[in-house]
Amino acid sequence: MNRFHLKKANFTNRFHHVRNSRSSSRMFPVVSSLLAFLLLPSGSCFAAEEPLSETGFFLDTVISITIYGTSDSAIMDGCFTLLDEYEQQFSRTIEGSDVWNINHSGGEPTEVGEETAYLIDTALSYAEISDGRFDITITPLAELWDVENNTGVIPSDEDIAEALSHIDFTTVSLDGTTVTLSDPEAEIDLGGIAKGYIADCLKEYLQSEGIESALINLGGNVLTLGAKPDGSNWKIGIRKPFGESSSDLIDVVETTDKAVITSGTYERYFEVDGVIYHHILDTETGYPVENGLTSVTILCESSTEGDALSTTCFVLGLEDGMELVESLDNIEALFISEDLELYYSSGFPEE
Repeated sequence: MNRFHLKKANFTNRFHHVRNSRSSSRMFPVVSSLLAFLLLPSGSCFAAEEPLSETGFFLDTVISITIYGTSDSAIMDGCFTLLDEYEQQFSRTIEGSDVWNINHSGGEPTEVGEETAYLIDTALSYAEISDGRFDITITPLAELWDVENNTGVIPSDEDIAEALSHIDFTTVSLDGTTVTLSDPEAEIDLGGIAKGYIADCLKEYLQSEGIESALINLGGNVLTLGAKPDGSNWKIGIRKPFGESSSDLIDVVETTDKAVITSGTYERYFEVDGVIYHHILDTETGYPVENGLTSVTILCESSTEGDALSTTCFVLGLEDGMELVESLDNIEALFISEDLELYYSSGFPEE
């Protein structure tokens, strides 16, 4: 089996649970933020019926969901119920989550849910193919840098070396739904793949409710369900790295029923003496990746796959990342360099 096309488990029972646990209240505060992508309107008009649209915050990011062809708000409530359940399961910081339990097990075997086991198994396959450049045991290094909250403190070489000593995906073993860390001080983080997986599950849920047109945006991880209501392609704008605003675009992708996912240095970073220190960390050096890239956008059918591949291809760099993309079926990519040169894979839909 191609390791990049693992089969997702059947989650009919989970969707049944969602349909029976909807609430009319919102579980997340409505917020605004600069998202990685913008939905661009075309000249044609949408259906007369107004879409359902909600914005919220979970997994440390702004999310938005827009559903066409229904006025049933219970369907949107079901989406947010799923979001809440997945956050409780996959979050590294919520006590009692599967990931929290693994990280606080002291190396003892830990039972997790089927979906958590699937995500770990999938993430380990990307770690293997990238020789550990994509690695879910990155947590000690990520916590050391704490890029999102860092006010300009660069970790010492000694602290970086200590963190690197606990980063090794081969210390994670999976036996069914039992996870064991052979290094008791190792910790995992599914942030590099979880949003993509959750988007896929939201799409599957919406399809089970008869929805044929929707846009799911989990912090810039964009997944489209079907075409727009008028039958035309979605137009997804890709932000210009370090542009002045979210409307400062460098490219536009037209697509139907696909995921468009970007990893970039401009998403979370801090600057010291003119040097940018971003959140995509190098498991070899312990510092933010330096390879001349500012972003990688993946276009594919599976959001799970696109989420993992966007980070994997970024850390691999332009040459090796593009080679990986070209070796895979139904995967396309756009690499953007620090000087804003655009490099497309052979089948990427250029305008």
